[in-house]
Amino acid sequence: MSVDGATEGTGFFVAPGFIVSCAHVAGTEAGLRARVRWSGQDYEAVVRAASPDTVGPGGMLYPFPDLAVVELIDPPDGHPCVWLDMARPEQGSALTAVGFADTLEAHVAAPRRVMLTSGGRTAQAGGQLLELVAGEINPGLSGGPVLDHAGAGVCAVVKATRLEDTTMGGFAVPVEALRLIDPEVYRTVIERHDRFHRADSRWHMLSDRVEQDRLGEVSCERADDRDFLGLLSELPDASDTGGAHPAAFLAAAAPGTPLPEQPLLTRRDVYTELTALLAPPPGELPHELVYCADLARGLSRPPAGPSDKATELRDRVLLAAGRLELGDAVRSRLAGDGVPVRRPSVIGLVRHSLRDRSLYHVMVWRYRPPRDIAPGEQESAAVPLREALVLLSGMLARQIDLMGDSPTRRGLIELILPREAVDEDFAAWKLWPDIAYWSLGRKYDLVVRPLERHEAPRLRAAWEERWRHLEGKRVGEALVCVCGRDRQSQAALDATFNNDPALAALSLAGSPRRSPVADAYTVALTSGVPMMLWRRDSAPGPPSGGRACGIPGREACPHSEFLTQARGSLSDTLREDVPDRICELRNAAEMEAEGGDHIGEQVVLLWDDPSRRISHKPLAPPAPFEEGQTR
Repeated sequence: MSVDGATEGTGFFVAPGFIVSCAHVAGTEAGLRARVRWSGQDYEAVVRAASPDTVGPGGMLYPFPDLAVVELIDPPDGHPCVWLDMARPEQGSALTAVGFADTLEAHVAAPRRVMLTSGGRTAQAGGQLLELVAGEINPGLSGGPVLDHAGAGVCAVVKATRLEDTTMGGFAVPVEALRLIDPEVYRTVIERHDRFHRADSRWHMLSDRVEQDRLGEVSCERADDRDFLGLLSELPDASDTGGAHPAAFLAAAAPGTPLPEQPLLTRRDVYTELTALLAPPPGELPHELVYCADLARGLSRPPAGPSDKATELRDRVLLAAGRLELGDAVRSRLAGDGVPVRRPSVIGLVRHSLRDRSLYHVMVWRYRPPRDIAPGEQESAAVPLREALVLLSGMLARQIDLMGDSPTRRGLIELILPREAVDEDFAAWKLWPDIAYWSLGRKYDLVVRPLERHEAPRLRAAWEERWRHLEGKRVGEALVCVCGRDRQSQAALDATFNNDPALAALSLAGSPRRSPVADAYTVALTSGVPMMLWRRDSAPGPPSGGRACGIPGREACPHSEFLTQARGSLSDTLREDVPDRICELRNAAEMEAEGGDHIGEQVVLLWDDPSRRISHKPLAPPAPFEEGQTR
């Protein structure tokens, strides 16, 4: 169809009543009017979303993505729509561009098809253009669809010619760049696009016939993709609260997979980006099937129970996996077996610089299942501690949005820190300037972890053993007080820990940055104690009842105020639930008007699960790869 807006060009139907074209053709502002001519009839239209007309570098091309969505005011009934193929064509693939260009008669535009070949990529600020080679891109083709013969869908939109009146080709914008214009308009168009093609088989019948003629058969994968995308558009609760789509992508992708460059705004985006990843090893479920299985399982949870569409999705997943002889694997995924029940977390690390221990590096990871810890951002340069903590707060804020927690399943924030930083007031951090009353320690389950133990492999055996001793136990009953005074010398403490591997939960009498608790903290750390509590920036009080303290034992310091409060508050709390309980106590302390004496006031929790270790080797940023270099 021809489009007459800011200039004259081409457009194409992508959903009932909706047309895609270039912004420099249709208009660069929402609300602008345009005229569309299709099948011999003129239609009034309005621009619903478009990229702005700011001049790009050099002033030669409209800035990326140069796309517009136009809606007909009174669209015709039953018009066809193209199938959008978000996968970029491989270099050398056969392409066809369709649009309107001047005929031999001056100023008479007529439909034209141009046979082209996919070239490389040309970077433009904000994205990459697809190079179209070995064909002539005439004026008037701008905004027209580019059909990928292999994918049997429209993969791009014609943007510009390389040089008029030559066969040097031109440039096109990949259709995935529609995600960069108005998100709500994009979601509406994509949902209607997929629902249209689920009900209308004209395009798929033609593309199947072409594939049959070209390859002798129609691939099951293509049919599965179409069925899944249609189903995803009809599932209930398609909102993306709290970064659900990025979190779902990361949960289904291989460990360490980064998020795509373009935002994930719909379930279709997640699915198509997963299909573009490298295939998993033989015997493992394709990433997109993992995603659909996770969706089906999540939509079937109580109290609502499964909807008809969720059940249909589950059945389609079983059929597709069965054809791949992966029925057992997908049934396990649908049941939740092999899917980590432990909640996601963001792990922040502050470590000393190897060259100057007065400086620190900062890095963050997103933790999902065991052995699946994805780097969130590259490690920072070496900076002083205060600056490192500022960097950490910024990194945490960005990664928490991608963590994938929910109001009923709080995420865990784990901070691996050197001793000089473990007593900072992280719980009071305000990471969200627009919500001033949110604090990190009251909104999320916040724990600290000792850096020293993560850098010393020889300490891991005792650490893992003491963690196992807490399994299934009520932490309140396991808590023992340590203050470092009197007979609690480091040698005596070490001997006590050596003789009692079940000493695994400590109530410190003060801050580990203050003597004499600092010495006791060191022994507990090197002895593998995985859980400690203390009141931030506090110092040990006088001995209970005026008597001297002994070495830690089951009845040590029975009258210590902090220990008594901690034992009572954690009396029915199991090991895995302690971070959640501490968060509840922080909130309870905030609600008490008088404050100051509540166990949740300034409480710090060291909670060090040895299975949630970071691994430096596989997570190191890859070195730049130079052309001609051998790996």
